[in-house]
Amino acid sequence: MSDHAAAIRGLPRWHPNPVIRSTIDTIRRNGWQVTSVDEGASDAIPGADCAYSYTAGLSLHSIPELAIYGLDATTARPVLDELGDLLHREDWRELVATGVGIRLGSIDVPVRLIEQVDKDELVLTNLLFPDYPTLQVVWPDDFGRYPWDADYVLLPMHQPVKGFPDLATHAGRPAHVITTESGPDRCRPRRGRRAAGH
Repeated sequence: MSDHAAAIRGLPRWHPNPVIRSTIDTIRRNGWQVTSVDEGASDAIPGADCAYSYTAGLSLHSIPELAIYGLDATTARPVLDELGDLLHREDWRELVATGVGIRLGSIDVPVRLIEQVDKDELVLTNLLFPDYPTLQVVWPDDFGRYPWDADYVLLPMHQPVKGFPDLATHAGRPAHVITTESGPDRCRPRRGRRAAGH
């Protein structure tokens, strides 16, 4: 069985929503889908100030989903497709951790990958792959500076940063776990001490 056939086994076969059904069909055929939202339609999405594009289906290949902001669909789609192919060969964790600039044939500036935290507007990805990580593809301004660099000339609405650009600053912190499971009742020991008169 091919890698593609093994990867798509986790997809539902049918969905009542025709948009989601079309996305599933595209993922089954091509491995993933790139969805673009232009500036005119972004008014319907809360928090979306500019055009953006994102993938759905890379998670099936053990690769985080990708999103890019501030580029039109004609530019963004080839960038995300080329990065999707690249991440099948390269370790995405190393690319994020080192903050290396990635040269692509589809865009003439090096892009960087950062962990994306705010992914509310990635509707199709959130519906099909809600628990998988997403990486934001960040591009520089005309002077080669990224949004976290000094003297970056673009406004946040031109390319909002939806994650952490420098994971090294977080590396020294102890790991934390966010869970929905309940833990021990911390009030119980206090109530017990109070009742005992301590």
